[in-house]
Amino acid sequence: MQGSMENHDEMSAPLAHASSVVLPQGDSAAIALTEGFVTATAEPRGVRVQFADDAPSVLLFVDEAVELHHGDMISAGAQWLLFESGEHGGPSRLHQLDEQGVATMTFTLRGSSLTMGRTAGDVLIPRDELLSSLHFQLLMREGTTYLQDLASEDGTYLLVRSGELVPLDCQLLIGERPLRIRTSPPMPQLGDAADYETSVTSLAA
Repeated sequence: MQGSMENHDEMSAPLAHASSVVLPQGDSAAIALTEGFVTATAEPRGVRVQFADDAPSVLLFVDEAVELHHGDMISAGAQWLLFESGEHGGPSRLHQLDEQGVATMTFTLRGSSLTMGRTAGDVLIPRDELLSSLHFQLLMREGTTYLQDLASEDGTYLLVRSGELVPLDCQLLIGERPLRIRTSPPMPQLGDAADYETSVTSLAA
C-alpha cells in the first residue's frame, strides 16, 4: 500500500468516533469529503478503495496481522517506514523516513520477527513520545512478511494506494476523518430494481 505522506500526530487507535458505512457485496459508497470523493466497493476478497491523486491520504487501521507488499508504508507514532521486499531470495528491509520521505535508517529483516517501540523491542525510538513502549512487530513466515500491532495506544496504520483492496470489515482514516466499513450479503434482486444507486456518505466538515 502506498500514497502520499501526511502528518497524523493526533490519531487515536480505537477510532471511537468513526462514522460507519455498511456495503452489500458488489455495492459501492462514494464518501464525500471537502477535498473530493473516496469510493469504496465491496468485492468477494475485500473492499476496493479508489480516489483521485489530490484526495487526502487514506490509511488502514491495523487491528489484525496484514500482509505487507513491496512499497508499503507504515505509520506508527510519528514514524513513517517504507517496506522493501527482498529480491532473489534476499532479506527484506524496513526504511525509516524523514519528513521529506528520505531514508535515514535501514533495518534488515532477518530471523522470524522484528519488533519496534519506544522503550522495548528490537528497534528503539525513545524520542518518539507517540510510540507505545512496544508498538508493532513484523513477522516473517515462508517468504511473506506480516505487520501486526501490539495493542499500541495510538495504533499502527498502512498507507493505502488508490485501487487497492482492504479487508472486508475494516477501519480507515481518510485525512483526519475515521470511517468504519462493514460488509453484508448482497441485496436481493427485486424485479427491475436490480441496479441500486450508489450510496453517498458525507464526511465533509
